[in-house]
Amino acid sequence: MEEIKTSRTAQGLGIAGFVLALIAIFLSFIPLVGIAAMVPAVVAIIFTAIALSKTVRSDQIRGLIIAGLIISVVAFAISISQIYVGKKIAHLGKNVDKIEAFSKELQKGMDEEFTKKDMEDLEKAMEELEGEIKVITEENAEDIGRAAGKALKEFTKEVKKAKEVLKDSTEENDKQ
Repeated sequence: MEEIKTSRTAQGLGIAGFVLALIAIFLSFIPLVGIAAMVPAVVAIIFTAIALSKTVRSDQIRGLIIAGLIISVVAFAISISQIYVGKKIAHLGKNVDKIEAFSKELQKGMDEEFTKKDMEDLEKAMEELEGEIKVITEENAEDIGRAAGKALKEFTKEVKKAKEVLKDSTEENDKQ
């Protein structure tokens, strides 16, 4: 009689652990909610571990219990990884602020460097060039490539200057 009671208790704990493990695994995949899956996962681990120990002593079938234990451990691991992912997202948020500050500094530098008249002159020159370039040959393609390379080098220098200014301003803000 005692063995039947132990068997039913072990099977009940095993089924409860399996159900909690399934709940935990489904919750663990949901972003930001996955951290909450630790609670049912831990309870499922406890239930299935107790059930497993009782079934080992009485030599009973324990496939569902082992499956519940494995699923709950996996769910717990995934929910722990959610904490890591959350920290990475928070860190990314800090970098977004720096990127925004950099783009504002770059825009400010561009506004200071190029006036409306400069931009109008540039647009006029581009329109004139559009009319002149009809066919790209090997000779003028090489010239175009060199001009593009020069423009890229100049742009890179300006970006580096803006980056230094941004770095200096963020260091000053961090000190304050």
